Amino acid sequence: MNKMVPAFLLLFVFLSGCMSHKTLQTEQWSGFKKQMRSEHKEIKDMELQMSPTQIEINYYLDRKPDVEEDQELFMKAKKLALSSDFQQTVIEESYFKHYSKDERRYPDIMIRFFGTKKDVIQYEYFASYYGPGFEGAKDRPIDAYKTWFFHDFKTKSVPVEP
Repeated sequence: MNKMVPAFLLLFVFLSGCMSHKTLQTEQWSGFKKQMRSEHKEIKDMELQMSPTQIEINYYLDRKPDVEEDQELFMKAKKLALSSDFQQTVIEESYFKHYSKDERRYPDIMIRFFGTKKDVIQYEYFASYYGPGFEGAKDRPIDAYKTWFFHDFKTKSVPVEP
């Protein structure tokens, strides 16, 4: 039993390192962030992060997030995420360099809203490059981030109308 403790701790450290987020900085992101913060004073901060399965655009607000009020913020972030420059610099150059080098499995994209508690997600929008089907199946259709879903962590995720 005592010999298992160090092995377990080593495995835990290895796995936690694999699950950490990496903050990204690109010229496009810096310009977008500057513009958004000047146009929307309720934005305290914004982050662009990646992890092994996803890319996140995080809005940190100085108020409680409101789905209707924040619709414009979502639409602007979605437009950014779908732009060819974002696809090239963030996904093709950064994400694939750090994750999924051989498989080239595209990440999910998350747009998350945080309120005054920086570590609590109030709700999120997300999209997948792949269409519906069995996770990991090679013949899944390509959706290319066209279908977005809303999740408030209280009810089941629902599709967002285009």
